[in-house]
Amino acid sequence: MRAFAAAWPDPAFMHQLGAQLRWRHLTVLLERLDEPSLRDWYAAQTVEHGWSRNVLEHQVMAQLHARVGTAPSNFHSHLPAPDSELAQQLTRDPTSSTTSI
Repeated sequence: MRAFAAAWPDPAFMHQLGAQLRWRHLTVLLERLDEPSLRDWYAAQTVEHGWSRNVLEHQVMAQLHARVGTAPSNFHSHLPAPDSELAQQLTRDPTSSTTSI
């Protein structure tokens, strides 16, 4: 509990993301990530995509944060906003699962 309190001293985290995550997800974030901004990013992605603990751990180990949005494309200049984002997601690395198992 002390590690948890030290990692997320801002009470707003508990109201926004922390309350939506299970304890096992939080322990993965605490054990695998030292940088607070990365912990927050993975917490937000976990909530948004509904990742299981195993998927979260896989994404952390595969360094998803470094790969998101790195594929070059012209989708944003040739498609309307909702379609360009969908097209970009469809062309992601197939080894990186962003859905629940």
